[in-house]
Amino acid sequence: MIQEILKSYSKINIGLRILGKRGDGYHDIETIFYPIKIFDELGFTITPAASEFNSVLLKSNKSYIPLNADNLCYKAVLNFFKTFRIKETYKIEIDMIKNIPVGGGLGGGSSNAATVLKFLIRYFKIDIEINRIKIIDLALSLGSDVPFFLILKPCYAEGRGEKLKPLKNFKINYNILIVNPHLHVSTKWAFENLNLPNGFRNEKSLDKITEFEPDKKNEFENDFEKIVFEKYPLLREIKNYMLDNGSVFSSMSGSGATVYGLFEPNKKGTLLKCREDFYKKKYLTFISNSE
Repeated sequence: MIQEILKSYSKINIGLRILGKRGDGYHDIETIFYPIKIFDELGFTITPAASEFNSVLLKSNKSYIPLNADNLCYKAVLNFFKTFRIKETYKIEIDMIKNIPVGGGLGGGSSNAATVLKFLIRYFKIDIEINRIKIIDLALSLGSDVPFFLILKPCYAEGRGEKLKPLKNFKINYNILIVNPHLHVSTKWAFENLNLPNGFRNEKSLDKITEFEPDKKNEFENDFEKIVFEKYPLLREIKNYMLDNGSVFSSMSGSGATVYGLFEPNKKGTLLKCREDFYKKKYLTFISNSE
């Protein structure tokens, strides 16, 4: 029996642009994925099974987390065993301590799925170099941003979000305040309500960026903000409050409902005051410190 606890980190989007709708129903996007320090904890127990079937048992500290085949962790185990044709059977238990808000645009579910894959790849000694394409396809079968969480470094992403280019010099030297007012925004709803005209295409603008420069913040717009802010004006209020109270840049992450702000490291008091104001409203808040 093997027992292990792994951290499952989240991300924010630095700019998110919709480039067009694809024939397969998905959308082409471009964005910069940036890892942040708020994380879930996944506890793994894996034991050879006496039966001829695998069993997957999920547990969580949050009652609203599905503990069945709808959970990406469950799907990650199932797809891994199919992809690599594992003949032996196992009892696998995954205990999910959730801190990343669900439906918050921080990629918590995708991160959890990637963490499961990384654990299984290591446990079964899968050769990453030989199986690189197979692993990426496996990750993509679970979600468009799951491949990013296998890398977990700043990346420019295009396509559905799976075509990744690591950005070695892209570093945010600011403290990042994460705020979520306990809202859930459906990514499916957000894409469906973009209402793009037939044949819509947008030119790339993030693909040449290699470093973060806050004075060029207009380049880092999130195209989802317009429709999401119309339905959830509270999120616009949070963004504006950060900008009015010391943040050098603020944006919604993904399709929402999390908003983040960047604060200069030498202005810790401003950051803490802003966080306290949101905390008094009982919003979820988290500070991801600059290195």
